[in-house]
Amino acid sequence: MEKPKKTFEDRISSLGAVTVSVILYISGYAVKLSVLFSDLLSEIISNNNVRLMASTSTGIALAMGLLIVSIHEEKKVASYIIGISDSFALLLIFKIFEADSIEEYTQSFFISAFMAFVGFHLIRTFVRKYKESKSYRDKEQLKTELDQEVTELEQSKSDLEQEASETKRIVTELHQKESEANKRLQERTCPKCNQVFGSKNALNGHIGKCKAL
Repeated sequence: MEKPKKTFEDRISSLGAVTVSVILYISGYAVKLSVLFSDLLSEIISNNNVRLMASTSTGIALAMGLLIVSIHEEKKVASYIIGISDSFALLLIFKIFEADSIEEYTQSFFISAFMAFVGFHLIRTFVRKYKESKSYRDKEQLKTELDQEVTELEQSKSDLEQEASETKRIVTELHQKESEANKRLQERTCPKCNQVFGSKNALNGHIGKCKAL
């Protein structure tokens, strides 16, 4: 049976589409943290290459940690904390403490809160889609295993039925041979004295002389 083609709505709501979005978000999150760490390490590490390597590796590690914790953490508290931390990280990148007007404060707070909000729900959506996909794969695997067991049981049943049929045939043949043997034996047995002879001719010669009552 041919599988139905996926619609555009199916594709953009699939786990693959959400995964791509999460990867892009995590990449951006790593860049944000790298920039933040680079600024913080500017007075500690003077070498630009070393500082860039340290900030980049730290940013990537923390961004991957964000994704891993969000996937495996059952409680939502950790996800909330990560979302709030993301907002503060953005505020620091936007240099909120150096803002000169209420417009700059508002803009920085709005963008930081909005991006953290979207990122939080994007990861929660990814986690939900991932668990649904994993549950579906587990069910499909269980169904495959059950179908295989049913097939094996049906094969065993077929083998047993074949063996039973073969046994029945053998028993029928034995009964037939036994019936034929009894018939031949009866044909060579004297009805008067019940003596058995090797051939019908011998039996016929005996019957005329048999004196049994």
